[in-house]
Amino acid sequence: MRLPTVLSQLSRPAHRTLDHQRSPWTSLWRQPVSMAMRMPWPVFFLAMTLIYLAEVLVFALAFQLDPGHVQADGVVGVPDGGIFALQNLFSASFQSAMVSSPYTLGLAAGQRMVAILTTAMVTGLFFLRFTQVDSPLRFSRQLCLSGWPDGHLSCRFVTADPSYWLKVTYAMVLFVDEEIEPGVCQRRIHPLPLLNAATPQLHLTAVLSHRLTPDSPLLQLGLDAIARASGAVMVLVEGSDEVTGSSLLQVHHYRLEDILRGRTFADLVSADSQGRRRVDFGALDRTVPIG
Repeated sequence: MRLPTVLSQLSRPAHRTLDHQRSPWTSLWRQPVSMAMRMPWPVFFLAMTLIYLAEVLVFALAFQLDPGHVQADGVVGVPDGGIFALQNLFSASFQSAMVSSPYTLGLAAGQRMVAILTTAMVTGLFFLRFTQVDSPLRFSRQLCLSGWPDGHLSCRFVTADPSYWLKVTYAMVLFVDEEIEPGVCQRRIHPLPLLNAATPQLHLTAVLSHRLTPDSPLLQLGLDAIARASGAVMVLVEGSDEVTGSSLLQVHHYRLEDILRGRTFADLVSADSQGRRRVDFGALDRTVPIG
């Protein structure tokens, strides 16, 4: 491959998928807690281990600045400062150790405070990871517009774990960029009222529909005008966790080109050989034309 071709590909903006609507953990450097929550478990364990190792290394080097006042019966070849730093961090009695100067005493006290804070932070992160409820919803890739100007704009979602969300509310909004002054655009939000705006508990599958009444922003603005204004549709599902009571929110974004005209969603529920009704998750994006 030629160098100009490679440079042109690297200069293109990265394509961002809209499947889960969540920033990858590698892009959350300014939000360390969120980054730790979204790390894969192996990476999370490695990160916590590296924090402890880095702390031991820093304090071991600091103790080595005054090696004559730290005495520890350690492993052959390992400096007394390294043994004492490890012992002081985990409060593990490998061997007895003594400090005999104000510098090493103050450094040891400082390490103990840092160790307590580190342990509390790591414990809190583990607790958050074990108690967090991940957003379990999978949204359809397209919106279905059954008719124009008299029809419904619909999306649907499925979930394999409906037991966590209570007092669930649904919302659909339209975002458009309006030019309020030459060269100055302002993003405006237009609510799209839903036929089913709330349920007591999260359902296994649900279709969220907005009816195109004369008051609908879609009819008032028009699809062509919305397209010129970089319009987008946002779907929000909000509820509360049944165990902790904490708020839960999942958002999905649709571009205007994701709207399928004259189609509706095919049935997700089917009956097996024993007459039990099952949800076919693989048919989430299956649509059929309006008859």
